Amino acid sequence: MLTRRLVLGAGLAAAGPLLPARAAAPFRGGQNAGWYRFRLGAFECTVLSDGALDLGPPHPTFGGTAATAAEVEAVLRDARLPTGTLPGQINCLVVNTGREIVLLDAGLGPSALFGPGAGTIGQALAASGIAAAEVDVVAFTHAHGDHAWGIADAQGRDVFPNARFLMTGADLDFWTAESGLSLPEPLRSLVAGTRDVVLPRRARFTTLAPNGEVVSGIRAVPTPGHTLGHVSFVVESQGQALLVMGDVANHSVIALARPDWPFGFDADPALASQTRRRTLDMAATDRVQVLGYHFPFPGLGHVENRGQGFAFLPTPWRWG
Repeated sequence: MLTRRLVLGAGLAAAGPLLPARAAAPFRGGQNAGWYRFRLGAFECTVLSDGALDLGPPHPTFGGTAATAAEVEAVLRDARLPTGTLPGQINCLVVNTGREIVLLDAGLGPSALFGPGAGTIGQALAASGIAAAEVDVVAFTHAHGDHAWGIADAQGRDVFPNARFLMTGADLDFWTAESGLSLPEPLRSLVAGTRDVVLPRRARFTTLAPNGEVVSGIRAVPTPGHTLGHVSFVVESQGQALLVMGDVANHSVIALARPDWPFGFDADPALASQTRRRTLDMAATDRVQVLGYHFPFPGLGHVENRGQGFAFLPTPWRWG
């Protein structure tokens, strides 16, 4: 009977005697600068990686009191993912419309708030051939540190010296209010960090309506719940569209498979769950491509209905 063991054994025998072992090669470590470029109609888009972050323990970060740790672990196990950790990516998007260069979310910057793996957007930007001084507009889905703090470096200097900034009034007001410094942790530290980067540049911030236009071809759509002023962005050119979801869904497996489970960083968990299901259902029904901010790099793909929730189908990587 032909078995895998016999086939492997025959292959090894046919290969002849083993060669002498080579000296051990040193491990080099590190990764390449993370950027991925693609076309969307007439627009040139580049996903920039600001590195990785730790979202915390799978439970109660996902599920809260609505699910048990075993239920959350089962979702991860079914996807062949580790059950003891919850790593995430930070995927920022640059859109060159031919008239403006627009950055959608700016990453975490030098802060180690979510672990040591973030803060690489500058390297990715340079490696992609885009100068930070060329960025005309930075628009934010919301004001959390991993989306907004990347506009300043470790010394507090401008990373994007020529950009104007757009953020919804609800987020701009809440996350820069002095009263936020009296909130309990971790909100107090989040407010303090956002104040540190926004207030010195406040004159360059313009209030973005929840359904307002960023530039021609890029518009905001209201997706509240994660923060009260959270928006997503629809990028459209020549009949092609991309939905930049921000933090509507914070994990490519759990948040889609169980969209009604609360997420620990949502300001209004019930509203966020409603927004998540509505947005994912729209993406699946309309077959629109999405960009998940914390999904595996580069975060591009489609959503399909599956079971009681949804599933993420990554877009195949295209070269050239």
